[in-house]
Amino acid sequence: MDFWNYATDVRLFVALGIVLAICIGSIGDIAAPLSIAVLTVQLTASIHGLHIKKEEFRSDFKPAVLSLIYCFGICTGSALLMGLFFIDNTALWYGWVMLAAVPAGVSVVTLALMMKGNMAMTMIAMVLIYGVAMFITPAMTFVFIGDAVSPLEILKYIILFIGIPVLLNIPLSRVSIQRKYKVSFINVLMMVLLVLTLGRNRDFIFENVDLLSMLVLACIFRTFIVGSLMLYILKKKGVERQNTVVYVGYGVWKNSGLGASLCMLLLVSYPEAALPCALSLVVESVWFALTNKSVSTNWPAEIYPEETKSYGRKAQ
Repeated sequence: MDFWNYATDVRLFVALGIVLAICIGSIGDIAAPLSIAVLTVQLTASIHGLHIKKEEFRSDFKPAVLSLIYCFGICTGSALLMGLFFIDNTALWYGWVMLAAVPAGVSVVTLALMMKGNMAMTMIAMVLIYGVAMFITPAMTFVFIGDAVSPLEILKYIILFIGIPVLLNIPLSRVSIQRKYKVSFINVLMMVLLVLTLGRNRDFIFENVDLLSMLVLACIFRTFIVGSLMLYILKKKGVERQNTVVYVGYGVWKNSGLGASLCMLLLVSYPEAALPCALSLVVESVWFALTNKSVSTNWPAEIYPEETKSYGRKAQ
């Protein structure tokens, strides 16, 4: 196995992120703004070079709307359901609400890329989801959390999170980046995000192993169990493979890093609130690594989408 095989293996970086988080621990209040910065760069890298043609928009709009429903229906619903088991713990309940309220993880783009999914539909769905999130995320947090967090502050961070990558990609669109470099860079950012979010709660984790186990089980349910059920049902119903893998991604993968960052920034009186999001970030990453391998083996793609061959300008 050469260097780039290691560099593009998300499992390696998830493991490194966990180990480093345990070794380093919390780096203080700077972790929150740093994690927002890392997420912004990650989104910039994820959407770089991806373009939607008019004909693709027409053909993939309806599937993209379904992805929106899976995100704020199944994914949000499963997170809230798991949160009900921790409702007696105010901090953890707030954390689950934040996880349920945030939009889909930008890593769904990476998922579609690596699992040979419908890239055009993935991007249309991402635009729809983040547009709707500007209303749903502040509204959900206000309904379930109340005055503990300002909806306007949440809206501000979501707008910044979306706007900066879009603006940065205007000049960056002139640059062509090979797949292996792009995926490797995103993996490094994933590792850094794990260190920032998981490390902040290291001491609490070691002091509450039983509670940690319950949180991990809840995260496993909303990723592995829900994801497996979606994959089985959609495949049995004859849904196209390239759309199925994207639907499952949107039905399972939340922007846990954004949720954890918002908890650290806006719920400072509840330091443990970020824990459900931080653990979800770990479990989602493991779920993706294992699901990618399983689907590639048991349901291989017949055609490799053109969108995944190059980035930016076409390779000469």
